[in-house]
Amino acid sequence: MADVFHRPSEWAISPAERVFRITWDDGKVTEYEWDPLRRACPCAYCSGEGAFAGNVNANTKFSEAQTTLNEVYAVGRYGLTPEWGDGHDTGIYTFKMLRRAAGLD
Repeated sequence: MADVFHRPSEWAISPAERVFRITWDDGKVTEYEWDPLRRACPCAYCSGEGAFAGNVNANTKFSEAQTTLNEVYAVGRYGLTPEWGDGHDTGIYTFKMLRRAAGLD
């Protein structure tokens, strides 16, 4: 069976609920709470790179700005980059990563 690659058909930031909502091309809808989404940032600074450990772990304390989602930008045809309230915007969350986090793939 071929590996199916799903993409968002739309997404929305819901400040009142502090969730990021994605509607996928297969009709499924997923929601991501801001704090765990920020904690899962895959950038080299947060998650590490090669032999270097990242700066974010389960014990990291975030400020409210660090977990406030301002905007989300498409990255090519494979992912999204959130812009957080503290200006952090280097993490690319691939569609595959986001679907796996929601238990879809």
